[in-house]
Amino acid sequence: STTRSLSLNQLTKKAPDFVFYAPRLRINKRILALCMGNHELYMRRRKPDTIEVQQMKAQAREEKNHKKMERALLENEKRKREVAEKEKEKIEKEKEELMERLKQIEEQTKLAQQELEEQTHRALELEQERKRAQVEAERLETELKDAEGAKMALLQQSENQMKNQEHLATELADLTSKISLLEDAKKKKEDEAIEWQQKATSVQEDLEKTKEELKNKVLAVQEPVNTENEHDENDESSAEASAEFGVAAAYKDRSEEERMTEAEKNERLQKHLLALSSELANARDENKKTVNDMIHAENMKAGRDKYKTLRQIRSGNTKQRIDEFECM
Repeated sequence: STTRSLSLNQLTKKAPDFVFYAPRLRINKRILALCMGNHELYMRRRKPDTIEVQQMKAQAREEKNHKKMERALLENEKRKREVAEKEKEKIEKEKEELMERLKQIEEQTKLAQQELEEQTHRALELEQERKRAQVEAERLETELKDAEGAKMALLQQSENQMKNQEHLATELADLTSKISLLEDAKKKKEDEAIEWQQKATSVQEDLEKTKEELKNKVLAVQEPVNTENEHDENDESSAEASAEFGVAAAYKDRSEEERMTEAEKNERLQKHLLALSSELANARDENKKTVNDMIHAENMKAGRDKYKTLRQIRSGNTKQRIDEFECM
């Protein structure tokens, strides 16, 4: 101990000793106490346990086993709970998936129902369209038959028109020649009417002269009332005589007013002339009308012609002049 070394002998003779060198003596003492305590514990472990120790160990083992079982139960319960929670989560997840799937199926069912309704509606519309198309086809077939019949009728009518045109061309040539003859006759009658107009004008001038002479005689006479009355009666009688003479002469000169034209006598010719006039009126260009054409159209609408004008000029003029003269 003075050298601060510690030597430990082992039970095994062949084993070398343990030698410790320490800087302090206190450390060697601690090492020695440790070795002695270790040896005591070693020897104690080799001795049989007492009843108390055995009971304590048994109790300790039981407690240990009980704790172990409790831990196992807890672990088992924990695992079961975890498994149950996982199962619950899995079930919840599956439930959510099933609910989502159910919603999708419901939406798909609604879409399928809507699509079915649309297809049904479309089928009804197609059926109606088919019926309308069938009716339209029947109508078109009827119209086609009518058109074919009309075509045949038009062909027949065109053939008849070709024949009628040839006949009408012949009649038109005849009517043209007759119209030229009637125009010549019309020109002659117009010349005669102008001649009669000149004669009527001369008669009217004679009447004017007679009126002036009578007026001068009335102004020149200055006799008593009886003589004046007798003179007036003589003047009236002479005026009436001259007026009657003028009227008779004018009536003889107006024989052309009562005449009838060739067109008025021949009704067939009159109808042909009216037909030709209507055709010429349809073929006339309205933009090329002259002022004389417009005046002639107005006269025709009013029913005026040259003979009517002559009658209006000559009707009642002589009597009117005599009345005016008597009122002076």
